[in-house]
Amino acid sequence: MSFYRKHTSVFKVESRLRILSDLRELASAESLDAFSLIYSNILEHQPDCPAEVVEKLVGMREDITRKDAKEVVQVCKEIYENSLVDGRTPKTGFVFPRVKCLNNASSKSIWPKLT
Repeated sequence: MSFYRKHTSVFKVESRLRILSDLRELASAESLDAFSLIYSNILEHQPDCPAEVVEKLVGMREDITRKDAKEVVQVCKEIYENSLVDGRTPKTGFVFPRVKCLNNASSKSIWPKLT
């Protein structure tokens, strides 16, 4: 933070780095409630964060059973769908439109790959 403080406002840096901290928390969540709470918090600041982010993170976790992973993803998909306004995100963030692995062409479910 001290490096960036010389070049820009702390608020800008914090707002840009917050998503990385939130994603770290999401990746290390231990329960369904934790996943849903953290994902809801992410949607407050990055409303265009698709549920596929959760799906990919949960799919990489070896300590979560497939059944539990599906439940987490389903709950997060419902949270995302409930956050949409007229079928669209309220605003576009600066991170997720640039993440190529989440593009429609490549955002197919990871579940067939896990079998």
